[in-house]
Amino acid sequence: MATQSGITASEELLDSFKALKSGALVITLNEDSTQLIPDSGYTLPSSTDLSLVFDSLSEYFEAQYPTPGYAIIQKEGGDNIFVSFIPDSAPIRQKMLFASTKNTVLQQLGSSNFGTKNILALTDVDELSSSHYEHLINGDNEALLTSDEKILAQINSVQNLNLGQSGDLPFKRELPSMHSTQKLTTSGSNLLFKVDSDLEKEISGLLAGKLVVIKIQKEAETLELVKSVSDVTSKTLISSLELAVGSAEASPVYALFGYNDEKVAFIYLCPSGSKVKDRMLYAANKQGFLTHLKADHLKDSQLDVVLEVGDLDEIDISRLEPENSQSSQQSSNNLRFSKPKGPRRR
Repeated sequence: MATQSGITASEELLDSFKALKSGALVITLNEDSTQLIPDSGYTLPSSTDLSLVFDSLSEYFEAQYPTPGYAIIQKEGGDNIFVSFIPDSAPIRQKMLFASTKNTVLQQLGSSNFGTKNILALTDVDELSSSHYEHLINGDNEALLTSDEKILAQINSVQNLNLGQSGDLPFKRELPSMHSTQKLTTSGSNLLFKVDSDLEKEISGLLAGKLVVIKIQKEAETLELVKSVSDVTSKTLISSLELAVGSAEASPVYALFGYNDEKVAFIYLCPSGSKVKDRMLYAANKQGFLTHLKADHLKDSQLDVVLEVGDLDEIDISRLEPENSQSSQQSSNNLRFSKPKGPRRR
């Protein structure tokens, strides 16, 4: 059973909903976060056209981003659309409040006023569009899929791959959700994205004392080299990673670190604040990439440490010291992500 927040709809909100005949109503929290009220900052568009109403909501929520909120859209014909807009990067407390209040407010407004397909849970501003709404209610128009949705469709179809096919014969495997003629050579592994030539060249060379940072380029559908740093030690690993990743928007990355002459560590870094879709993407591709590395680039037992961490300060560099290299394999598979942290102070 979902946890309820104790927040309820105010009389003002209930009256505003009853009076709504066209356009949209944006819902927010009052000052002490005890009741939901109409958001007086939102201005209705001059037209009741559904596309323009969605555009006005998109502009408004973008200006408030990443603050969560609800919206009700009155369609022509009397149908209502309920929108729960909770960005991945919203403050954790606000995310929890809005996520745990949705069922309550729907009950107070009357669930019968909203069809199942008209209750939307959105996380990105670009999802606030009439075309995305039409895609959601129809569910079969691939032309309306965003690039992120196409990637998620690929992830969801991974289980349909024939993993039992022999790796002794060269073959190309196509994801069932991909309707193009492009296929990815996978060397018998479950690799979702093609490894670009610069990255292939980098990981085919000597990795001792080297840090190789890798990202997934969603638009090109490839694994790409972010940066390669030489003369890295376990003591300079975190600072080198920090410089390589930079101060851009929080996003997962992979990294390879040759921590001695014969051993390589694989690091999956998934910082707090990363989008859920990105987390899913990197998690789904990780094992396939590891299999690819072991099959095509690294010698037997060369890749003996797999670290999965949230933020950089969670990396246990003691496991990458020379004296610990013998025992690293025994515990590498027992690592887990730390509990989610709140947003960092700026």
